[in-house]
Amino acid sequence: MTAAAHRRIPATVWERRKIEAMSRIQRVALDLFDEYGYREVTVERVAAAAGVSPSSVYRYFGTKEMLVLYDEADPQLLDVLRTAGDGETLDPEALLAVARPLVPVMIAALITEDPERIARRLRYVHAFPEVRDGQTRQMRELEEQFGLLFAERCGRDPNDLQVRMVASTAIWGGVAALDHWAGRGFAGSLSEIYTAAVEAIIEALAAILR
Repeated sequence: MTAAAHRRIPATVWERRKIEAMSRIQRVALDLFDEYGYREVTVERVAAAAGVSPSSVYRYFGTKEMLVLYDEADPQLLDVLRTAGDGETLDPEALLAVARPLVPVMIAALITEDPERIARRLRYVHAFPEVRDGQTRQMRELEEQFGLLFAERCGRDPNDLQVRMVASTAIWGGVAALDHWAGRGFAGSLSEIYTAAVEAIIEALAAILR
């Protein structure tokens, strides 16, 4: 097994179609929000414009806020953690050593869409408190999933303090990178910002695990 071993689990046809459908509906929603205003556009209007039923939108996204917040990169990031090092149980330091060479893979997973689309979404996060609150809930859920998976990969208790610190640093460090980009008016390369952020996160995780 090489240090950078990573087996990507192929998506099923159903999973690919679901991702494609959700991405298409999200693009329709963002176009409507841009033209008519976020609060003025209902889920029913998005569904009609996307050619699907309102129940399908709710089944895919759950809430109106998630039409903005949905990010297909989230499961891909968890997939990197799940399969790095051939999925073997490793001590935390060894798992981190496996993760270091995978930074380019992580960046590719984070930026799966056009940066302008990410910027459009972030503008709504910063403009509407309910969307910002939705992002907080979304990130807390992702933090929990990351912590459970990290604990499983390392044979640790999910409530282990180091595990919780690792999950929090990893997820909220990514949010900080996006907020930094938004604070710069979305100037500069998002890929470069993410690369610097992920490298800093890995250094912070190494310090936590010492």
